[in-house]
Amino acid sequence: MKRLLTASLLVLLAACSPAEQEQGLTRDEAIQQIKDVEQAFNDLLAKEGRAVAFAHFAAPDGGIHRNGKMIIGKDSIFAFYDEKTSVNVKLTWKPDRIDISDDFTLASTWGPFEYSGERANGETFASTGLFHTVWKRQQDGSWKYVYD
Repeated sequence: MKRLLTASLLVLLAACSPAEQEQGLTRDEAIQQIKDVEQAFNDLLAKEGRAVAFAHFAAPDGGIHRNGKMIIGKDSIFAFYDEKTSVNVKLTWKPDRIDISDDFTLASTWGPFEYSGERANGETFASTGLFHTVWKRQQDGSWKYVYD
């Protein structure tokens, strides 16, 4: 499944035309925008929580893959995280790799994450892993994720 997703993403990224490239934006500047949006996402999550951050940075038709299911749309994503009963949650990540399409409209990030908190019963938990996010430039020039 991961290979299929990766192959599909590569085909999608390769299909983008350099002729559609945003005027005046270099590859390095576009990659920096992705670094900045990843950091802003991380910062908002630390300040406002998962529900607010994941809904804010989702594209209108964006989705998250959680517990073997796809949750699609900002409202559904907000509701998914809003009903969670964990407290003192800390989630941090930083991309090790950023790929961007030739026309700077799609990007893919992945890297390590750390997740910890406390369940409703008082039990603490901590885990680490790898995240993968697909970003899409919106009409207004902002970046929103379409898959996380």
